[in-house]
Amino acid sequence: MSGRWPRLVRPELCRTPVTVTLTDGETADGAPDGVLVLSLMCRLDDEPQESISPNRDFGDGARRSINAERVVQWRQGTALFDGDIAPDRDVLAGSVEIGGKSWRIRSAMRGRNPDGSVNYTRLTLV
Repeated sequence: MSGRWPRLVRPELCRTPVTVTLTDGETADGAPDGVLVLSLMCRLDDEPQESISPNRDFGDGARRSINAERVVQWRQGTALFDGDIAPDRDVLAGSVEIGGKSWRIRSAMRGRNPDGSVNYTRLTLV
C-alpha cells in the first residue's frame, strides 16, 4: 500500500474565498489574544443566499439543535477546507468572514487519515 489517502475535500471544489481569524482567548482587558488571520479558499456546505426569513441569512441550511443545557442553537453553515488550516494550533476558535459578513466558529473538527495526518478541516459557523 502506498500510504496515500484520498482527499475528502478536493481543492478544485474549494471556490469560496474566506478570511479566518483564529484567537487564543482573551487578554485581561478583554481584547483577543494570539490573533492569526488566514486568507483561504473553502467549500461551503450551505451556500450564502438571500433567504425569506431575516433570521436565516446564511442560506436555507440552518438547522436547530438543543444542547445539554436545553438551549436552542442554530447551526447556520459549515466551511470545509482541504488539509489542516492551522497545524500549530490545538484549538480553532474565532470567526470567519464570508462575503463581507462575519460568522463565529461554533465548533471545529479535523478529519484524520488512518496514519494520523489531517485530511480536512471542518468549521461549523453560527
